[in-house]
Amino acid sequence: MSIVRCYRDTTAEDGSRLFEYREAWCVPGSGVVVVHHGRVGQPGTVNEEEVADDAAGEELLEAFAAQCAEDGFAELDESALTDLVVAYRLRGRAATDIERRHGQTLAGEITHRLAWRGLGEVVDVAEAEGRLELRVRTPHAGRAAKEIPFAAKRAHGVQPNKIEVLEDRTASADAGKDA
Repeated sequence: MSIVRCYRDTTAEDGSRLFEYREAWCVPGSGVVVVHHGRVGQPGTVNEEEVADDAAGEELLEAFAAQCAEDGFAELDESALTDLVVAYRLRGRAATDIERRHGQTLAGEITHRLAWRGLGEVVDVAEAEGRLELRVRTPHAGRAAKEIPFAAKRAHGVQPNKIEVLEDRTASADAGKDA
């Protein structure tokens, strides 16, 4: 699947921050290009454009990227993204098969909740002692952290009281080394 994801951070006339996103993707063989856009942290608007084939879909994505650039949207640099860790507390020191499945369910719900608001996605799930750690990459850590508990409530089999959102200290330490 090809995806184009761009953001624009501006100041509105009233002096407030206006942080917007646009993204488009084409699933091979679907005959559709999906365009999703809105303000970061808010559910966006979705439009679908039918295309003749995958090549036409890729051409439309290229045109979408060009239009985004013309409108002042750009892909975010890695330094503009923050990593959050969502800790899912386990019953014991190691995860059971059921807890691993629940972790995958949680990862899916978090990605669904965040992606439809331009807030990023779960990029990794790893097992640590006594917990599963879901790494979330986001352009707006504060808003993403507020949305994660709502996603946990929708994740079948997951007890929301076992979820804790933490800053990724390793990413912060690595960023400090580069400076």
